[in-house]
Amino acid sequence: MQVGVMNETKERSSYAPGDHVFLQGEVVPSFFKVTSGRFAKVFSKKSARELGVRRMLNEADLIGIVSHQELFGEIEALMGQPQGFSVFALDPSSVEPVPAKSHETLQHVFASDPRVGVRACISFARYMKQFFAYFAGIAREEVELEAFIRSTARDYMAGVNELAGIVCPAVNDPDLNAATSHKAYETAREILRQADLKRNTNASVACGVVSYIGKEVKMQTFKAGTLLCKEGTIGDKLFIITEGVAEVVTGGGTPNIRIEAPGSIVGEIAVFLNLDTEVPDMRRTADVICATDLTAIVVHLSQVEEFFLKQPEIMTKMLMAMVNRSENTQKLCENSERLLKDLLYKRLGILLEGLNSMAKRLADRNDKIALVRPAAFFAQRARAVYNRFKESLNILAAKNTIKT
Repeated sequence: MQVGVMNETKERSSYAPGDHVFLQGEVVPSFFKVTSGRFAKVFSKKSARELGVRRMLNEADLIGIVSHQELFGEIEALMGQPQGFSVFALDPSSVEPVPAKSHETLQHVFASDPRVGVRACISFARYMKQFFAYFAGIAREEVELEAFIRSTARDYMAGVNELAGIVCPAVNDPDLNAATSHKAYETAREILRQADLKRNTNASVACGVVSYIGKEVKMQTFKAGTLLCKEGTIGDKLFIITEGVAEVVTGGGTPNIRIEAPGSIVGEIAVFLNLDTEVPDMRRTADVICATDLTAIVVHLSQVEEFFLKQPEIMTKMLMAMVNRSENTQKLCENSERLLKDLLYKRLGILLEGLNSMAKRLADRNDKIALVRPAAFFAQRARAVYNRFKESLNILAAKNTIKT
């Protein structure tokens, strides 16, 4: 994918059929509201530089069609990232560009049409839900893979010990030497030495935080112990906590997540996703309780557009908080991806090489019937490790399915 800043702003309002608004890989300073006509969002595995613009657009896969009053390009523009798709007009069409980095301009746009801000928040809620699911998957895989690697290290050492019981170590047996001189042997020993070390794997996604809110906004008070959100119920309201502490009840013996920062937003993803459906069905994923007496702005699902029409400044801050939360989640994901890849390639991959090497070596020793059992053991474990390696790669590959 070609990455670069748009050389030609193309922020005109009208487009003829086939004209592109931007190409994937370009960093665009604005997102767009469709005011007439239709636009196609498409993805290509090759860049315009490789194929030329016309051929790239013709060969690209269709992601979706954007029509009147809908937005496109908002996630990447607000996060300052290269666009993940190209957009071109299907009909004589027009758009209204919305500068992404000017809070003052955003606030002005939201004041005149709060639906733009609400739609941008819906887009981020949809994006964040996908990223949270991906982050939860790789964080869980990291813990489970560590346990599997420890088990595999024990298996490798068990195979070496069984081999040592068959041959005579004092005779300098070449098969035993091959097993103990392979990098997998020292890797397995190091893994087992570190097995008792504890590491913090409880990284969690922080809440979005809205900056200072004036006292003129109506707020509600809640007593300590009050349940703000109940797991499994429809998300029909969001909370902006202005004073006090709430806790997300995690269960499973893990510590609750405390929400302490003034301006923290709770429940916004479910509310914005439910706004995007005819029948609200997005449910709460955890209980949230008041750990102390608490004051919060409460926005009900049916009142979102009305509330933000009256409070465009809060709408702008809400959107920026969701942008920041998305950026922080990406960083957490990138860190977990690095850790997971280290486990795969620097630990499990080496053990796989050792197991496979010994399985092949011992299988070729037809002169020693006694080696059939350890050969089968190494081969069976090598197959299991190979399959587990593929599973982890598939979990990492799930990132490619996240859509903006």
